[in-house]
Amino acid sequence: MNLPPEFIRPILDGSAESSFVVLGNGQIWHANEAARNKFEIFGFTESDIGSYIDFFAPQSSRGEKPALSLSWDEMTSAATFEGGRKKTNGIGKTTNGEGFPVQTTLIKVNRGASCEILNGGGEDRYFFCLYVRDITPDQLRNRQRGEFPEETGTQAAAPQDVAHITKGESSRNANGTSTSAEKLNSNNEIPDELLGNESIVGGILDASFHSLFVFNQKCIIQKVNKKSCELFGWSNDEFMGKNFSTIVTDGNTSKNDSYIDHSTETEIKHMIGLQREVLAIRKDGSMFPCVLGLSQCENSDLICGSIRDTTIDKEYQSELERKREELESKQLMIHSILDASFHALFVINEQCIIQMVNAKSCEVFGWTNDEFIGKNINMIMPDDMSTHHDEYVKHYLDTGVRKMIGTQREVTAKRKDGSTFTCRLGLSETKESGLICGFIRDLTSEKAAEAAIAHEQQLLTKILDASFDALLVIDERGIIQKVNAAATTVFGWSEAEFLGNSINIIMSVAEGKKHDIYLQRYCRTGHKKMIGKQRELEARKKDGSLFPCTIGLTEVHHMGSRKFVGFIKDVTVQKSLLIAEAERQASDNLLHNILPEHIAHRLKQDPSHIADHYDNTTILFADIVGFTDKTSRMSPHDIVSMLNDLFSRFDYLVGRYDLNKVKTIGDCYMATSIPS
Repeated sequence: MNLPPEFIRPILDGSAESSFVVLGNGQIWHANEAARNKFEIFGFTESDIGSYIDFFAPQSSRGEKPALSLSWDEMTSAATFEGGRKKTNGIGKTTNGEGFPVQTTLIKVNRGASCEILNGGGEDRYFFCLYVRDITPDQLRNRQRGEFPEETGTQAAAPQDVAHITKGESSRNANGTSTSAEKLNSNNEIPDELLGNESIVGGILDASFHSLFVFNQKCIIQKVNKKSCELFGWSNDEFMGKNFSTIVTDGNTSKNDSYIDHSTETEIKHMIGLQREVLAIRKDGSMFPCVLGLSQCENSDLICGSIRDTTIDKEYQSELERKREELESKQLMIHSILDASFHALFVINEQCIIQMVNAKSCEVFGWTNDEFIGKNINMIMPDDMSTHHDEYVKHYLDTGVRKMIGTQREVTAKRKDGSTFTCRLGLSETKESGLICGFIRDLTSEKAAEAAIAHEQQLLTKILDASFDALLVIDERGIIQKVNAAATTVFGWSEAEFLGNSINIIMSVAEGKKHDIYLQRYCRTGHKKMIGKQRELEARKKDGSLFPCTIGLTEVHHMGSRKFVGFIKDVTVQKSLLIAEAERQASDNLLHNILPEHIAHRLKQDPSHIADHYDNTTILFADIVGFTDKTSRMSPHDIVSMLNDLFSRFDYLVGRYDLNKVKTIGDCYMATSIPS
């Protein structure tokens, strides 16, 4: 197998871009330092180029069609080369599996007698020079500017004429001046091997993505590639014979002057095999940042220099720094927001490993932030729950079927000290990142409050049930919300039959209609007629019977709603007692009107016959003579008035002389002296 010439190594080693020399079978023969660093190549003997780069067929950057991968045989096919070279895009691969977009230029060289750059097949007599450029910064810049190149990976145009240097060649321009080739040949400083392989050197240099120079020990430029002319603004002829030190500077003016005075040859030599950042000077005097790399050609005094314009890299790094600061700012803001939460928050990945917690999580569970990060979320679960959780996550990842994502439920959580508490867990998933966010709300206080409320409710129910009077609570529509035990006893309905029904079920039809009208009017106007008062009405039992009752109403406000509480007292017994008392009082009055006070009193105490004997007493029996005839011509009113006036006079005299009135019957008046 014919191997590539050794002089190609220093040419590529001076380049700041990743460069390879690949044999026809795809085996890497040489990789420069930039390539070894970029692709993490620690030994490329017998390595295949396909291990580091996936080549794609040319396509639009807009990606209307999926990219087609190309094998090495397809890449080196004669039909795909134009002008001895081929450009395409691909994906670079490092040993750790990371990928990045690249642009490649492939040069095909015949190692025959003429060492020509050809379009031929992939036999062993050919080798290839491959330049690889990471285009990540370009893509970022294009996205920021909204630019999309019309086509990437297209075939490169045939190179323009370069300075062909052959030993003994001499030519002149139309104006009679010497060409660059003639100037160089006159110094007799270019090695025969390079002169004999001028087409290879020119093709390799021109295919580079970066500016390449060849200069001698006195820093006099011997050869440049097209990229140098494009980047600096000088033509090929203007570069020839110029001191290399005049186009680079480290920013120090005095040192730059020393370059021009050709006093930096020693420093140039000290840079061989190294790369450093410098400023490059264009023909118009403008400067741009770049990386300068130098390498020494073996068996020659020539030095190969590579200048990589880092303007885009600087912008890219600046943009990355800006985005990093922006991300840190957002993360700080997110942490601040999360730490302000009243509830614990966890962020876990698909393997249930905790990625982030807030301050409340540390407070609630007792672990520190560092103790949380990187641990399985199972650490906050009781043992019996952690197994089910792992099974659920595995099932979700395998099937995509959700059971908890997007829901909330009560679970038991475990603190660092082993104690457990009830909490409410809510989960949500961010599909872009694959992370799961969980909010945990400690329900300990709420459960204690609920228990206290339930206890108070039970106590209130017992108090209400201890009341002898019926109690009913209704809303603004008159719907029964609560009753006590006395209500079920008094009316005959069960609690379930009461709840949800209208209060009208315990009223007569007439009272029910009035109640609805009154309640609606009060809710609308606030004008009270019954609220805060008591009144008597008839209530209806389940069997339809009516009974007298006293009802008292009061208004209460609870949890933003208005309720009405009614106490109903069955007054059936009281009514009966009042009637009996009225009848007794009427009987007493009748006795007092007929009999003397002490006789009436004795008669009530002892209903037996009363017959007392007095030895000495006086009896008056007065009767109106002709009463019947006289009153027959009088009206009833006049009769009563006349008798009332007459008997009132008798009563006065009885009282004045301490007599005893016995009775009045019709027009008769009977009185006695009080026995001694």
